[in-house]
Amino acid sequence: MHKLLNIFLVIIFLSACGKNESNNETKLSSLVKADFSYTQDLFDCTLNENESLIGLESFFSKNIEKYKKIAELENLNISIFFPENNTNITTFIISIISNNNPLGLKKFIDAVKSDAITEVASCTFAIFQHKGINLKEELINNNKPFINAEILRCIYNDNYNFGTFQISINRFINNLRTIELPYSISYLEDNSKNDSFIWINYFYTEDYEDILLKNWVNNKDSAEIQSEFFTNTSCLDSKKYKSYKLI
Repeated sequence: MHKLLNIFLVIIFLSACGKNESNNETKLSSLVKADFSYTQDLFDCTLNENESLIGLESFFSKNIEKYKKIAELENLNISIFFPENNTNITTFIISIISNNNPLGLKKFIDAVKSDAITEVASCTFAIFQHKGINLKEELINNNKPFINAEILRCIYNDNYNFGTFQISINRFINNLRTIELPYSISYLEDNSKNDSFIWINYFYTEDYEDILLKNWVNNKDSAEIQSEFFTNTSCLDSKKYKSYKLI
């Protein structure tokens, strides 16, 4: 009886130690933070009924000099994301990198509101200042008017965070270096939701999907890395866009 009790106590002790070690690992990994270097906001917009991209282009064209002055003064980088493969576009995203300058960002928002962008489209101008880092930056002269982009909105699974995810990220980037594919990756800490992040891929060739399918998606390393990603995170959606630089 005493032996059984002792064994039972040992099992409880070992179990508790295992949990403590796991908790300690989680706590330690949570201390690892990305080396954020800028802030970025993504504003969802919807064209008004009976409006089109022609009206949107006209709106920005007639006010572009004013917006350029604000962007230069406040160090803003402004792009517009349009959904890919959509002949009847009704939604778009205004992306603004503001480098920890919410007041400068607000100045631009106030300007477009003053110029009555609401007559063309309705936008959710909620400022979150997502902290961003370029996980991989491609130095390339892009002569095209747009960049292929993919936006994934993800949430960390229980007991996972950027610290646990970093190893998989580095392995993913190093693995993709083995194929000839010019691309960049941005990682944004989503300040609108807890334990969430936004992952943005930028591809600089039109045949990027064919290159990935042929050289990476179906190989062994790819399967292992994808499994690691799914262990760490759950991505809620993934959408493809054409990104046009406004300013």
